[in-house]
Amino acid sequence: MQARSITAISTLLLVGLVSHARPTTRAVTFSDRARDRVVVTGATYRVTLSKKNGKILGLVDRASGTELLADARRCLWGAMASSDSSYIGGCSFAPAGARRFSYRWDQRSSTLTLAYRAHDFGSVLVTLHARAASFDLRMTFANRGVIRTRIPFPDGLVADTGTVSAGYAPNVLPGVRLRPGFFAGPADDVQIYPSRWAFADYLALDVASAHTSLYSVANGPLSPVLLGFRHQAAPSPCSGRVFCIVHEFQTWIPNGSTWTSPVVRIRIGDTAAQSILAYRQENGIDRYPSLADKLGARLPTLARAPLLKANLPLLEPFRAWALDLARLPSPLLLHPVAFTTGGHDANDPDFLPPDPRWGTNEDFRSMVEAAHARGDLVMPYLNLSWWDPNSPTMRQLPAPLQEKDVAVLDARGDPVTVEYGDHTGVIVSPFASFVRQRVAQEVEQWRTEVPADCLFLDQLGARPWLRDFNPAAPNPLAYDDGWLSLTAPYAGRCLMVEDGWDRLARDFVGFHGSLLMMARELDAPNQIFGTGNWEPYPLADLLFHDKVLMYQHDLYEGTMATDSEVLTWNMAFGFVSSSSWQTAPAETSPWLDLAVALQRDLGPHYAGVPLTDYRSLTPQVTQSTFGDLEVIANWDTNAVYTAGGYDVAPNGFLARTADGGIVAGAFQGHFDGVPLSPGTHFLIVERRAASLTVRQPVGDDTDVAIDPPLSWTAAHALQATAVDVNGNDIGTVTGELRDGRFVFHYASTLDRRPAAAYRVTVG
Repeated sequence: MQARSITAISTLLLVGLVSHARPTTRAVTFSDRARDRVVVTGATYRVTLSKKNGKILGLVDRASGTELLADARRCLWGAMASSDSSYIGGCSFAPAGARRFSYRWDQRSSTLTLAYRAHDFGSVLVTLHARAASFDLRMTFANRGVIRTRIPFPDGLVADTGTVSAGYAPNVLPGVRLRPGFFAGPADDVQIYPSRWAFADYLALDVASAHTSLYSVANGPLSPVLLGFRHQAAPSPCSGRVFCIVHEFQTWIPNGSTWTSPVVRIRIGDTAAQSILAYRQENGIDRYPSLADKLGARLPTLARAPLLKANLPLLEPFRAWALDLARLPSPLLLHPVAFTTGGHDANDPDFLPPDPRWGTNEDFRSMVEAAHARGDLVMPYLNLSWWDPNSPTMRQLPAPLQEKDVAVLDARGDPVTVEYGDHTGVIVSPFASFVRQRVAQEVEQWRTEVPADCLFLDQLGARPWLRDFNPAAPNPLAYDDGWLSLTAPYAGRCLMVEDGWDRLARDFVGFHGSLLMMARELDAPNQIFGTGNWEPYPLADLLFHDKVLMYQHDLYEGTMATDSEVLTWNMAFGFVSSSSWQTAPAETSPWLDLAVALQRDLGPHYAGVPLTDYRSLTPQVTQSTFGDLEVIANWDTNAVYTAGGYDVAPNGFLARTADGGIVAGAFQGHFDGVPLSPGTHFLIVERRAASLTVRQPVGDDTDVAIDPPLSWTAAHALQATAVDVNGNDIGTVTGELRDGRFVFHYASTLDRRPAAAYRVTVG
């Protein structure tokens, strides 16, 4: 995958948000002198609306004169019931008639109020509050008709397929940048927030050299929304030369009730990197506890520990793990899965005791103690939101409870179920009293009976939002708010989740999933965006990388750290690496050794650290900066990229700390200016004042060149000593000074003993 983005983010984090120069004259002006339109002008934009019905006729970036939004066939808002045919919107109103439209401007508050009234419908009030570089839209709907379940707002936003240069969407971690080809052909990337497919209520566009973004500012209950970009065949209003920016709130507005939208902010002039930071600040995400606050003393270990999936059906029982763990590198985050009676996706939510094949609670506890003795942590797989009807919990519901009392119910009052493989389970309601009690009991068991360090909760961060008509729910829209409130008391328990979305970052500490998994397992990005029309872009890193650890999917084998592309992805976007025990016994897995070595050395420099810069060096090479760590990622699958004497391998990376203390990556050709043997070499150099350590867990034997230790002088000799995995000396090898560098031959074995590293010291 390629990456093509140029942003400078470090300055943003120092000053908050970069804004454009503001003129000294009045920042906002209003004019309705024209016969058919009103114009609101800010420092960075000019927005034009129809006098007839308030439809947006155009939005222009004043700095460049670029038209960002064009005239559309639909109007500023819409309201729908169960089908599209029930649509009624702003275009149905006019200054005269039964459906009446009017407007007024308040100069003091820079607010344009648009009023829509009809006896058989109710009333809509839309406010446009203008600021220098943005304007806010908000809608209040007093319903006097059928239940309205969908509110497109703002509606009627279209842009030109010929001038758009990029789109940005929060579609699966870490986010996506859409190229012009996506907008030119048939395209539909409209996703539901919150879910794995939309981790934020945010969209952005580059149009020629101009920039705009649209996002909600909502610090109260979640407002689920369908959002994205759409380009369809004629006669759709999203066809031909225009594509639509879709933003449709999911609602439940009965007759006689009133609904008010969150503020929807349209920002003009800021790049995507700048506006996603604005979204973060204005939605209070910047004020969430940091990883250090949430994890305390566990953070240094988690930053250094790759996740190791431990699939019980392919391993020994828990009582045998103490010996097996001794053969693994450390530290690790052990992730036991499929240990329940009946196997994976069976018996949920009853995860303890484990299947007798793997042992008892006492055996499980002893395994945890053995892991702790090595400095490892343990995070069992749990699923507390999807229950197996054949589990003890469901078979023994206390009278008079039935399945419908604990389940999410659809509009007909039926339990909502989902199939995974040959297992069908019930999605439970977080508002049901028994569900809350059972979750509390399960979480407590993992403190007292088997003291786990972290808990992984499957599905919660991936599942698309859904309506919940369980009578215990405060309203049908509150499903995800229910889980936020249910899990809040356990924020100190090191909770992690499949995928993840913005508000989960308050109490959770880990999100597991990525576009890379979607590409490898399902080819989903190519199917949705079109081959060659997309590239990963770090919206999630900018939004919450200092709040959560990001991992590849906890179960999918295809994104375990066993190839160069996965490792490069992890380094470029600040993901903690993962491996799989059943496919990686320690004595035969250099990839596990590599993942552990990279995570141990580099993890503390990026885990929980904000992304401070992300830019493109060439069309297929990016550079990421996390604090003092710089990562160059070569996304080209064929050609090397040379950076300061280092030839970065195709699909490889170069990671360096600012002080030169660590240099690591995948290299092909030259390392620090000296030729390597053929093939790709994964090298890690750790520099201290009096010594250096060189590791090559993966790669053929080769000459390696390094700068001597800082304490070295020409009067002293240098020597390279091979050491084993425990740090014991194996023997020394000769080397030579060449153009000021010490060059020695790195052999994977010396005297028939495996060499884990070479230590270079001053003789």
